[in-house]
Amino acid sequence: MLRREAIIRSVNRHAPQLLGYALAAYEKHSALVVGDREISSECGVQQGDPLGPLLFSLALHDVVVPPSPEEQPPVPAALASSQVPADSASATPVRDSGQPEPAGAIGGQPTPPVPAQAPGSGDPAASPPPAGSSAARGAPEGALSQAELDLLTFFLDDGAAGGELDSLGRWLRDFEDRATAVGLRLNRGKCRLSVAPGATIPEALQGIETCPLDEIQHLGVPCGSPEKMRVFVEEAAKGAERKMRMIASLPDAHVALTLLKFCAGFVSVVHLMRAVGAVFDFAGIDQATQSCLATITGIETDASAWALASLPVRLGGLGLHSCADTAAIAHIAATFDGEACLSSLVTPYVLPHAMLLNEDDTFLASLEDPRLAPFDSVLEKIQDVLQARDNYGGRGQKVWSTTVHGERRKALLDSMTEELGRSGQLQGPALALKQVQIRARIQSCSGQHASAWLYGNAEADPRLWLSPAELAVAIRLRLGLPIAPMPSICRLCGTGSADVDGVHARSCFSGGRRTRMHNALRDVIADFARRGLLAPAVERSVFSNTERKRPDISYVRDGTTVVLDVAVTFPLQPSNPQYAKRAAEKPGGAATAYATAVKEGKYRGIIDNEPNPREWLAVPLVVDTFGAWCPGAVWGLAPVLAGARC
Repeated sequence: MLRREAIIRSVNRHAPQLLGYALAAYEKHSALVVGDREISSECGVQQGDPLGPLLFSLALHDVVVPPSPEEQPPVPAALASSQVPADSASATPVRDSGQPEPAGAIGGQPTPPVPAQAPGSGDPAASPPPAGSSAARGAPEGALSQAELDLLTFFLDDGAAGGELDSLGRWLRDFEDRATAVGLRLNRGKCRLSVAPGATIPEALQGIETCPLDEIQHLGVPCGSPEKMRVFVEEAAKGAERKMRMIASLPDAHVALTLLKFCAGFVSVVHLMRAVGAVFDFAGIDQATQSCLATITGIETDASAWALASLPVRLGGLGLHSCADTAAIAHIAATFDGEACLSSLVTPYVLPHAMLLNEDDTFLASLEDPRLAPFDSVLEKIQDVLQARDNYGGRGQKVWSTTVHGERRKALLDSMTEELGRSGQLQGPALALKQVQIRARIQSCSGQHASAWLYGNAEADPRLWLSPAELAVAIRLRLGLPIAPMPSICRLCGTGSADVDGVHARSCFSGGRRTRMHNALRDVIADFARRGLLAPAVERSVFSNTERKRPDISYVRDGTTVVLDVAVTFPLQPSNPQYAKRAAEKPGGAATAYATAVKEGKYRGIIDNEPNPREWLAVPLVVDTFGAWCPGAVWGLAPVLAGARC
């Protein structure tokens, strides 16, 4: 386990502004009490410490790249007076040799291979120094530095080192000595040594499992030959498919959908796409994701519905991103990101020989991916970055993906409305209204907080998780799929036609459904206000000049009487087509139109007639049935929810 004095000294060297925190947390040992037993915690970073990974990395950095005497800062008084030994390198060695810490040494001969000299084959002094060795590079003989290697990089406790076998063996031996001095132990059982066929393994590297250079891997991605990379991608796809089949078998559909979004499919292979690009086929993972969604919800999506489901949630989709459509952008962005930090990954000797972007076949193949061809604006941005070498500060993938998703959404809306016209099912005003309703639905689903119900929260009230039947209906309505096999007569009003899309069901005034929906939303908001100690009044007359108007919720805060008026509107209702037009223009358009036309005028005159109108505030809380709120609602709910969290 990592010695804590090494942590403190590394913090003092690299991040002295954190020294006070490190001393407070790790200068003295802490006690762990288990029943009547007490265990002294003396090594390593504390589990749950938010800075734990950073502190570990700082200490490991000084093991990987030993600081020179000139880099040693003066020891502060607090550190000099502590119990930390003056020289961590002379401290007693490993406290717990069974703890596997830094794992993963990858060595090889990325530069032209020079056969290692067999023992007794001649006088080494009589032979010229191998190309790339420390002597050939001008380093002092016997001095071990990063210059002896071609590659040296670490991510937390996973590292990769590459170079000639003799240099790699010397580096590994010295690395293990330095690691032991601070309490770490290299787990050779987790290391892999990639070498050329027939290479002689030095004694320092004996015992490490070897693998061919074309099978080399690092941080879970293949770095070898294209054929081996293809096999790796195929195996990863099979693993992703197995995971999705297991998720689909869960009894709780809403939980399964949430796991599909955050733990499977796209998110499980995005790192692989960034590494290998679009030259390999990720369409199988997309098909498995679509199949998993069908198993979870019982919904078979057509091409348009699946294209919508693969859009981000903020654009009205389900956030089940397409791997095949994203692989090229992911790899291009990762290549630019890697080029920006290349000098930190390879040694100065190798840097001039590093492959240029215009020589990388995988990068060029991603640039020519036909899935990017329709998006001229994205290709122009990529070419700008290629010339300026400025990848939006490492945000290239997000910037380009956002542009592609926006253009795909626009193209999808156009194709859906055009297909409706070509089908001939509707004509004239009915066709125009239906086309507006398609846009209104997707825009409303894109509104702020409109998709909060879609993916559950493990800490949320269990009542917020939908039953399988509720989830299936909600997904169908969001994707514009029918919720009934055929139209029928409405059982509530007895006159209207209950269409398969559920438009009449959500706009029918009979049966009291709309009133129940309104009262349920009102009661939820009032409950939050009570939790925030706002003492809300529900359906009470609070005005001095009339008793006929009873706002849904009212409370007094800082001398101001706040009146909240709740409403639920349906943007697709045929009786008010202007709401559909407003909803099609922007997210939350129908809720905003209803709040402006109805709710704001409802209380304006009453408040103006109060003795002191400035002490009153009316806030409409209008939400449409797809979840989009009017802008004022978000502002009006903020103090209610803030008080409830406290």
